[in-house]
Amino acid sequence: MMSNIYQLAKQFHRFVLFITVFLGIIMMGTGIVLKYSFIATRFQLLDLGLMRYLHNTFSLFFSIALSFMILTGLLLYFLPVLIRRKAVSSQVPPEQK
Repeated sequence: MMSNIYQLAKQFHRFVLFITVFLGIIMMGTGIVLKYSFIATRFQLLDLGLMRYLHNTFSLFFSIALSFMILTGLLLYFLPVLIRRKAVSSQVPPEQK
């Protein structure tokens, strides 16, 4: 049962990792354009209002994906410790005579 939870968390963590990286690249690009606005003046296709809207919109999804990634990462970190602790506590010590 615990190994099924571990495998499911590992797969979900990997999926959320790719989403976080993709959204992070979008956030990075829009953040650079917003910080250095002279880039937008050189390229007429870049609108600062659009960049601000995209950055604001994707930030919510980025923070949700990052939160899920953190939670599954913590689960992946602590689950083996809990499994080991449960295995040690389930072993019955030999009776002393």
